[in-house]
Order: sequence, then C-alpha cells, then structure tokens
Amino acid sequence: MKRLQLLATVLSIALGFILSACDSNEHVPLPTNSKSCNIEIECVNATGENLLADKTFTDKIKIEGENSHSFISHTVQNNRLCFEADLPDQKDMKWSSDRREATGMSKITVKFGKQKASLRCMLKYTANRPPAAPGGSMVLEEVEYKGRTYKRTGGAVIIRIQFDINGKL
Repeated sequence: MKRLQLLATVLSIALGFILSACDSNEHVPLPTNSKSCNIEIECVNATGENLLADKTFTDKIKIEGENSHSFISHTVQNNRLCFEADLPDQKDMKWSSDRREATGMSKITVKFGKQKASLRCMLKYTANRPPAAPGGSMVLEEVEYKGRTYKRTGGAVIIRIQFDINGKL
C-alpha cells in the first residue's frame, strides 16, 4: 500500500513538472519596480465633439491586451480614455549588448462596440543594476495607430481617435 502511495506521489509530481514545462503560452512580463505606461485616448465625432461624455458610448468600450490575452481596466478622466499598455513577454524583449536596456512591443485592441482600434505599443525597460537585474523600470515610449506614431508627452502617450458621421473609425 505504501509503495502505491509513493508511486502515486512521484507520478503526480512528475506530471506537474511536465505540464508546467509544456505551458509555453504563459505571459510573463519583466518584473519592474516602477512603470510609466499610460495611454490616453481622446474620442471625438466628425464635428469634434467628445464621445466619452456619452455613457452609452463608454459602456461599450473594452480593451484587450493581445500579449497577455487579458482585459485591461480603464477609466475616463478629463475627457480621455485612460489605461496602461499591456507589457510584452520577457522572452520577446530585445536586450542591448551591455544588458542595461531592453525594448519590446505589445499590441492592444480597443473595442468601441463593433468598431476596433489596434494599437502597437513600444516599451523600454531599464535595469536597476545591469546586467539585467530584476526590478528596473518600464516606460511606454510611443504608440502606433493607423500608421501614425504618437510619442510620449509627459506622463502618457496621447492619441486622438476620430469617428466619422456614421460612427465608424
């Protein structure tokens, strides 16, 4: 009986290791002490009116990180849709030769009901104590939307999304 219990224990531990090793889809961003990855989006209609003042419009907004496959929480502040960029997986980061800095890209889909805006976020990681010591800082440098690049200004990257007269992007 003890042999069967021991065998069952060994097999369950081995199976746990095998299953965890096979889970290569797990999203693991670099650990950071600080990050500044804020995105702010102004949403306006064809005449330039703020759409974020309309609760029926804001209730339809969903933001998903394509790297993490998770929904990103957001708020509306000062007539802007505010949220943080999805962080790239640590295996997707490209390190400098001295391992002091790394850059990476993540993708975000912002859904306004049936309309979708795809954002490409360029992030930069700086190690606290090179080479590549954990706990550095992550900063969103720029965001690309519809072929246009929006650079960081102060504490965020600010994007203006305009909807046409029919409510389409």
